[in-house]
Amino acid sequence: MASADITQIDAAGLNRVRDLALIIWPAHYAPLIGADLIPPMVADMYSLNTLGADIGERGHLYWIASVDGKDVGYASAYLKDGRLWIKKLYLLPSVRGMGLGKQFIATIRDHYGRQHTQALYVSDRNETAIAFYKSQGFTVESLEPVQMGPYHFDDYVMVRPGEIVLPQTRPGVPDQ
Repeated sequence: MASADITQIDAAGLNRVRDLALIIWPAHYAPLIGADLIPPMVADMYSLNTLGADIGERGHLYWIASVDGKDVGYASAYLKDGRLWIKKLYLLPSVRGMGLGKQFIATIRDHYGRQHTQALYVSDRNETAIAFYKSQGFTVESLEPVQMGPYHFDDYVMVRPGEIVLPQTRPGVPDQ
């Protein structure tokens, strides 16, 4: 497993997310949705205005993973209706399979609290990501139609239950 530095970023660091998306999306999604759809989707979803609104208006938090000082991936998440939604989790192809996705999920869960059910959307055609999320304890809850601009897709909603968090007791003090 590779060791990455995962750090939360603010709006000033969102250009790093956009720069990674410009590399990751064409490599990963061209076989799934077609290369012609990627430039307009990335231009819309990863504009600095859109990413800034994620943080400023929608309450999303962003993290960047770096290995040896090089940015290799990003993730974002937010809480809504008691669920911890993992909105984005992307890695450069060269670091997939090295445990960094697991590190991102752990970082996000630790930040928000392990008691929350985690949820995410994943393309029903993205077999590699589906297999990864299943290996992390996520299960398919539903198949949902998704619209990104003029484009229509089907995504699975995958969920993983939160952990039961018991109240902390002090040593030597009996529970009441």
